[in-house]
Amino acid sequence: VNALAVSDAFDLVAMGDTFKDRLDKCFADIQPFDKKGQIKVEEKNKFVGFDAYEKVIALSDVVFLVTPAPFRPMHFEAAVNAGKHIFMEKPLAVDVPGYHKIMEINKLADEKKLNVVVGLQMRYKKSFQELISKIWDDEIGKVVSIDVYFNVGAPRIHPRQPGQTEMEYQMRNWRYFTWLWGGQLAGQTIHQMDVMNWMMKDYPVSAKGLGGRQTFIGPNQGNTWDHHFTEFEYANGTKMHVQSFTMNKCWGRMGFFVQGTRGSADERNRIYDLDKNVLWNWRQDEPNEYEVEHDVLFKSILNGKHVNDTEYGAKSTLTTIMGRMAMHSGRIMTIEDVLQSEKSLLPEKFTWDAEMPDLPDANGNYTVPMPGMTKVL
Repeated sequence: VNALAVSDAFDLVAMGDTFKDRLDKCFADIQPFDKKGQIKVEEKNKFVGFDAYEKVIALSDVVFLVTPAPFRPMHFEAAVNAGKHIFMEKPLAVDVPGYHKIMEINKLADEKKLNVVVGLQMRYKKSFQELISKIWDDEIGKVVSIDVYFNVGAPRIHPRQPGQTEMEYQMRNWRYFTWLWGGQLAGQTIHQMDVMNWMMKDYPVSAKGLGGRQTFIGPNQGNTWDHHFTEFEYANGTKMHVQSFTMNKCWGRMGFFVQGTRGSADERNRIYDLDKNVLWNWRQDEPNEYEVEHDVLFKSILNGKHVNDTEYGAKSTLTTIMGRMAMHSGRIMTIEDVLQSEKSLLPEKFTWDAEMPDLPDANGNYTVPMPGMTKVL
């Protein structure tokens, strides 16, 4: 829908999903946005199953990789090998082997001069670009502390249905399983964390944290936590404090607060002095950043100007992985430790009858990460 809003230079010709009902719903939902007759997906080009991506890629010049994250490295590799331009959603992986695969394949993407845009759309937000430029220009002095927030309600639950395999049940409830979701830092909070990495022109080198399950109870809510706090540290000593939860009927915020030696800034695109007086505030209209990212992709293809967001998308993904590993283990994690991890969260194969990384016990409950006991390396 965002792509249709900005460009009439493409037609949608193929779609794929593991679930036919989801594919059919998606196809129906986008129809009202087809103002120029660009949706040309014949029934024969609607593909269902774990291999649907291969068939979609074969018919396309540009592909959108927007499945849950564990499939991203595999889909990215297939698209790059096939020489396709790519839009792919965040996060780019859920574990360190997936991160390494993305970085490895990205070298080939650059060699082939393929254009890749990553769905960290805040980098395409004009007000944020201006805000960060002012911070780089020393408007608030040296950044000494960062707070990040992503506090929202719980994901929808899809009750178990008769005859479902464990793979199907978990995929239907992908935001409740760590191997599919990557945890809330990866699935949601990555947006604000990526903005902070962008602002710092760097990525954290260590993390420590805590969290758990307070409102997620029983088998219907898988094995993910519902609240998290992580303290990240950059090489220059600046600390980023990240809090996030998925709890209903609680206060919410999606944003950040940056404290400098001479002032501060926040997600409302405001810069303050030390007495909290507003020194600058973005007041202009701006284009929809969700549309801008697609505009950038299509213009880069049409005009031959290379764009590739993969590296920062992957490194901010790695930041979230390091945070999850620190919280789940109860240990201080360094980037050196994390990069050496060979632990995969994924099933060995993607089939409906695959042996799953986590199975329910006799009461239907899943193993929940326990700090001090859970192995992450």
